Amino acid sequence: MDADNDARDRKADQIVQEIGIPPCPATLTKLLRETRSDDPDFRRVGRLIGGDVALASAVLKVANSPFYGLRTKASSVQQALALLGLNAVTQLVTGLLLRQAFSRASGPGMERYWKMSMAVSLISAMLCRDTASGDVGVACTFGLFRDCGMPVMLQKFPVYADIFNGSARAPGDLVQEIENERYPTNHARVGAQLARSWHLSEPLCFAILHHHDLLYSNELLAQAAPEAIKLVAIGLVAEQLYCAATGEICHEWAAAGEWALFELGLTQDKFAAIAERVNTSINHL
Repeated sequence: MDADNDARDRKADQIVQEIGIPPCPATLTKLLRETRSDDPDFRRVGRLIGGDVALASAVLKVANSPFYGLRTKASSVQQALALLGLNAVTQLVTGLLLRQAFSRASGPGMERYWKMSMAVSLISAMLCRDTASGDVGVACTFGLFRDCGMPVMLQKFPVYADIFNGSARAPGDLVQEIENERYPTNHARVGAQLARSWHLSEPLCFAILHHHDLLYSNELLAQAAPEAIKLVAIGLVAEQLYCAATGEICHEWAAAGEWALFELGLTQDKFAAIAERVNTSINHL
């Protein structure tokens, strides 16, 4: 089994390289260098983000969405930095740059994918804040990167479309089992390789790699860092909240929903209250 996993990891790395996705965009490299310095310069960070008009506009749109719950709306990147903090904005930019990396891929399926990814990301941030389950910025980034291997697989294998749009999967089917039968790797491994090449933290990469199989393996749960377990739980609850609001199906909710709610300390009443907020906010995306 370990040999199979190693082979899939190598193939995942090869696929990421072949697609030609930048290992780490220049803007992000500069941003990370600044934010990790002993004395980060907020003005320099603001100018760096503001130099990309599309990126700055996207940052403001997301920061001002109901999911962040800002009482004062940000009208500039500098204000967003002051209101959200450097780490949250950096994580937000990382996710937005991910979408730019796939700018060549278009079509209704991709639009649906990015809409859902952005929504899951923002709902994840809300859940993280409401349950005090870690870093809001990291939860937001996980929501965007969780399934990022799927568009990579679609670009490499056009026949992956039925998995990408969900038609190949019935309720209860495990997507990775379908992928592993057809291909030499799966979207979770491809996504984790992409995340590592973008210098994301190891617990975050572990959560991306295991965001499906962690739900079914006590052995993996025993190995995982608490931060990774919380991220996987947040991602599943966020997906269920999005699907419930849009009439879609969260395939793994029946099997692991109770576990995810328990991990986040969410009662059914609290879950229902958050679902109400999501329902009223979803149209603002």
